[in-house]
Amino acid sequence: MLRYRSGNPVVRRVANDAQGVATADQASYAGVISKTAWLLALMVFSATLSGSTLLNQTDIPSFAIFGIIAAPIIGFISLLIAMFVPKTAPFFGSLYAVAQGSFIGVISMSYEIVFGDGIVAAALTATIGVFVAMLVLYATGLVTVGSFMRRALMLGLFGILISSLILWPLSIFGVFGPETTLNFIFAITVIAVIVASLFLLVDFDNIRNAVDAGADKRYEWLLSLGLVVTLVWLYIELLRLIAILRSRRR
Repeated sequence: MLRYRSGNPVVRRVANDAQGVATADQASYAGVISKTAWLLALMVFSATLSGSTLLNQTDIPSFAIFGIIAAPIIGFISLLIAMFVPKTAPFFGSLYAVAQGSFIGVISMSYEIVFGDGIVAAALTATIGVFVAMLVLYATGLVTVGSFMRRALMLGLFGILISSLILWPLSIFGVFGPETTLNFIFAITVIAVIVASLFLLVDFDNIRNAVDAGADKRYEWLLSLGLVVTLVWLYIELLRLIAILRSRRR
């Protein structure tokens, strides 16, 4: 029986639906890895295409609006459909990767134009570094994922969301000065990076539990999708953190 909880709604869907499932065609680590690689490859291709298109666009604002607004909406809807209708996950998971890749490409190129100095490469390197570090910590057993960690991370996630929602209108109406607002954003971003990094441990644990419990092979797509969602979140937060640090040095 699968008995675990996750803050990631994609992986939590696997836990709720796959309880007691044990078939000859079971989820495997190799299956999760291959599907994760496919989703990441789609995302990188889409991000590269949208980023290069942004540079060559004469009507940059309209294209940027599509990448920043329309693409995330398409990605979010695709994620919901894949989560609630698992048999559609191969298609809608791939659509999520393409849409989210378009969003990431526009955001990344925008940061590169404003801050330069290889900020995208730095964020990618940092994301890969954090991923490898978390994987080593989990694989070696130096860090274990228990119910307390899961609850703490969920509280941290809600805290980040609430803090961001409160800070946004306060900064717009001038309650805080620019320097104070930047300090708050910096603090929230640092916490978000830490929480996103630790959520990778939860994703690894969810994958192991699903494989050990004999979850149906179709759930490999949802497990892979859940991991990709966390990686995207981590990359965006690292990109923002590096940008803040560089802006402070100017």
